[in-house]
Amino acid sequence: MQALLNRRVPTTDGAELATDVYLPDGAGKFPVLLTRTPYHRVFATGGDPAGMSPVRYYLDRGYALVAQDVRGKYDSSGQFRPLIDEAVDGQRTIEWIAEQPWCNGRVGMVGLSYLGIVQIPAAAGGHEALRCIVPQVAPQSFFTDWIRYDGCFALANAVRWCFSHNVARTKPTAGHFTWGELCGLSSLAAIEERVGTIAPELRNWVAHDRYDEYWREIDQCTMHDGVAAAGMHIGGWFDHLTRGQFQAYRGITDRGASERARSSQRLLIGPWGHRTAGRREYGQWDFGPAAALQWMDYRQRFIDLWMRDIDDGLTDEPPVKIFLMGENRWISLADWPPRDAEVQSWHLRSGGAAAGIGGDGRLSRETPGLEPPDAFTYDPSDPVPTHGGQIYWGLSDAGPREQRSVLARHDVLYYRGERLAAPLSVVGEVELEVWLATDAEDTDVVAKLCVVEPTGRVTSLIVGSLRCRFRESWSDPKPLTPGEPTRLRLHFGNLAYVFPEGSRIALMVTSSDFPRILPHPNTMEPTWSSAPAKIARNEVLHDAAHPSRLLLPVLGDGA
Repeated sequence: MQALLNRRVPTTDGAELATDVYLPDGAGKFPVLLTRTPYHRVFATGGDPAGMSPVRYYLDRGYALVAQDVRGKYDSSGQFRPLIDEAVDGQRTIEWIAEQPWCNGRVGMVGLSYLGIVQIPAAAGGHEALRCIVPQVAPQSFFTDWIRYDGCFALANAVRWCFSHNVARTKPTAGHFTWGELCGLSSLAAIEERVGTIAPELRNWVAHDRYDEYWREIDQCTMHDGVAAAGMHIGGWFDHLTRGQFQAYRGITDRGASERARSSQRLLIGPWGHRTAGRREYGQWDFGPAAALQWMDYRQRFIDLWMRDIDDGLTDEPPVKIFLMGENRWISLADWPPRDAEVQSWHLRSGGAAAGIGGDGRLSRETPGLEPPDAFTYDPSDPVPTHGGQIYWGLSDAGPREQRSVLARHDVLYYRGERLAAPLSVVGEVELEVWLATDAEDTDVVAKLCVVEPTGRVTSLIVGSLRCRFRESWSDPKPLTPGEPTRLRLHFGNLAYVFPEGSRIALMVTSSDFPRILPHPNTMEPTWSSAPAKIARNEVLHDAAHPSRLLLPVLGDGA
């Protein structure tokens, strides 16, 4: 191995990016894989927090590896402005690599989380040397998928990530506080005082409390039409960012800058969390030996195809490979979403007493008639605790989790269907259309799709959220009219799960999910405002004039 350490890649404005180059033994030009990271380039090559394989894995396969600290982190100069400089710096780095005597003119990008985030901005420059990208667990629209969950402020994400990676050039110590302690403080100022440092970017994210030009400039969904490279998008059903993998696959397939890009996107989704690819257990479920996929070998087949023209039959395989939970097996599909999925409506029904596990809430294929609404009181000082679902890797109780402790609360509505006479394959994007009336001018709606297993356990599958002010537009928030029924649409995200025979489909509806989401004060005040919060009385309507319904994409014959 030949190591060229701390090479300085000049940027367009004079900053220099610290870059390590690892070359196979012997002379020659090599295909090059690039990873760019804010977590230190040594980790990016050592298989540590960045989640990548060691340098030797790539060198033994004939690749050179380039690892770079992003602007303003560790040995790179300049100021780290998360998300903002990744397009210009990534494109400049690809150009620099292509000019080097050890590069054969072919460049690829690999990496997960932030190392995945940097790839589409770099690819959007359309440089001819960039042959493929492999972004993993990387969001696309940061206003709706990372800093906010469809408008709901993503408290745990924002606090933990900023104070871990964005308040110092290197990684600051976190030993003198706990993340739970920070999330429980009443303001950003109180959090900064407790930590002992300010968080400029977190302040910035809080200030931009609607989808404006700031968010638009870094929204990767707007960059798909500039991508000319092939792509493999890797995610997990229980990762909080996996919506981005589906968006990137669909967006580049539809609008990519080249025929290669439009015809060569692939999708790989397993029953994993943010940093658990290849494991068979997540949450409280064991998904069996098939879940322990050698995903790096599958990824390498794709890289070899585009970087070295080695086709071992991959081009003959369908582009979408997903793990079908419930049956615990991998299936291949011609596209996503599945073309032959049928959307079924499961209507929310009750006699007006759907609160909690002992309530009368039902899910039914039959449309409702005259039925009273279900009401609950949401108190921001006593939020529903986060328990299960697609949550940030730093939170406990992620993934499929038994929900009876949450269902014991008075502020959680619960609807369940009859026992299924046959398995039901739900494969595609899950949505909830719900009619809400509240005495507040704004509130959050949080919903969980669950399965009541044949044993009686109520287990979470997927969670969706919406801040009501954004019901019509991310950029033009509007208050609710107190007491007026309003139709809302929650996008849970994508799912592939077979509800087994004898199980029940279940739905939970509430207005909080702490610390995943900062408790909403039920006012139009900005995030972390010092204005007093309001206790809201929220009603879910489900009569003939206001048919609230769960929308499930169903495949016949068990997929």
